[in-house]
Amino acid sequence: MSMSFIEEHEEGDAQDFINDLFTEITGEVFDMKPAGYMIAVKLYTREMVTEGGIIIPDVVLSEDKYQSCSALVCAMGPEAYKGDKFERSGPWCKVGDWVMIPRYEAVAVSYRGVALGLIPDDRIMAVIKDPRDVESVKNADRF
Repeated sequence: MSMSFIEEHEEGDAQDFINDLFTEITGEVFDMKPAGYMIAVKLYTREMVTEGGIIIPDVVLSEDKYQSCSALVCAMGPEAYKGDKFERSGPWCKVGDWVMIPRYEAVAVSYRGVALGLIPDDRIMAVIKDPRDVESVKNADRF
């Protein structure tokens, strides 16, 4: 049973969404092909303006790329989720899923100016519906 929120019939739409997103940001489709068991993820960063119209300062947005533990799965290497380790569970996520990843464990890069991470397939911690739901525990107001 897959943990993914992306259904098989939605995989093409998810790839189209990622290509549209990268075309909007960079002028080109997303064409990175991770090697081996690596997964390419776009690190989540907040919108510059909140729904209420508040402008988020650049320093806060800049920190998001280092502090975020939410990411969009953009591509998977050919060996991702293969082998005995995943025989019973199958893939933990699919292209198009929002996932939770360990902070500071991804190899963070700027790919065409976009904050990306490369992370091994077994470092995906959870599949989530909305990256805005996950923040640093320092922002928690209920215990």
